[in-house]
Amino acid sequence: MMRGLRYLLVSLLMLIGTLAVKAEDSQSACDSLRLLYQMRDSISAQSYVAQVNLQRARYEVNELTLKTQKRRASLVLYLAIGSMAVLALVGVGTYNLNRKNRQLKAAQVRLEKAQNEAINSTYTMNLFLSNMSHEIRTPLNALSGFSTILTDSNIDADTRQQCNEIIQQNSDLLVKLIDDVVDLSNLEKGLLQFRFSTQEVVSICRKVVDTVERIKQTAAEVRFESSLNQLPLYTDEARLQQLLINLLINATKFTSSGSITLTLEVIDGMAHFAVTDTGCGIAPEQREKVFNRFEKLNEKAQGTGLGLSICRLIIEHFGGKIWIDPDYHTGTRFCFTHPLPTAENDTCSTTGADKAQENSMTKKGKESAL
Repeated sequence: MMRGLRYLLVSLLMLIGTLAVKAEDSQSACDSLRLLYQMRDSISAQSYVAQVNLQRARYEVNELTLKTQKRRASLVLYLAIGSMAVLALVGVGTYNLNRKNRQLKAAQVRLEKAQNEAINSTYTMNLFLSNMSHEIRTPLNALSGFSTILTDSNIDADTRQQCNEIIQQNSDLLVKLIDDVVDLSNLEKGLLQFRFSTQEVVSICRKVVDTVERIKQTAAEVRFESSLNQLPLYTDEARLQQLLINLLINATKFTSSGSITLTLEVIDGMAHFAVTDTGCGIAPEQREKVFNRFEKLNEKAQGTGLGLSICRLIIEHFGGKIWIDPDYHTGTRFCFTHPLPTAENDTCSTTGADKAQENSMTKKGKESAL
């Protein structure tokens, strides 16, 4: 409003000066122009100062706004960093807590497992000692009793022969018990040595069946069936015979009549053995337990319960597996597989045979030289 009045006053002075010039009043015109210039200069100065003050005020407002925005941004940044740090701490704490809980649960599971294994081990050991004491006492009593009879000079030759046979059988039984315990321990520790070479297993099966047929204590017939005339396998002959004899003898214990059949075929690129009997059979829930150490389904049956455990370890060392056929219900059928020979096995076998032949020829040469 003041600015408007000043412009109006300036306009009036210009008008007065114009009128004074027209009236040829030079003094009034000069005074009017001087006053006009003074007022114009005053107005310009005041306008400049006002603009400067306005710009300064705007600058201060902008600076204050910028500072406020910076403080707000810093505050937001600090809050974000603080929130992230809190979340990180919470996350790390939760992770560590969960990890500790998992470790605690795992340790608890391991502890429970170790406790169960310790209990089972104690039970198994006690059962083993009980079985061993029973199994050892029986042949020892026979050895002691019949040895005493042999000292009697009044017995006839037939009785003496029968006593000798009984003593020999019980001596073999004691040796078998000790061998089973030693073999199981060595197999589990990986100390039992296997001597692999290429063997013709059809003839091995026939020989094993003939052996068991002679020593069996049952009326059941022991026989061998196969569509193969011969089958070479890269195996340990002694351990394979031990395996087959264990399975066949085990079948004779539970088959009082009927038949016990060993079969051999090639199925799915594997040699497939099976020992089938017509005995009492095994309950489905007991089929996996029979492969445990010291497991005896019939406590009255002769044996320590180690034979099938040894069989499984031998077969696994061969690279096969053993199981009970769940589809056979007229007795029990034990099945196991054995890998067929590969080119690498044949090379190893040939190399071993060549070396043996070379050593034999070298030995003969030395003997001839001597």
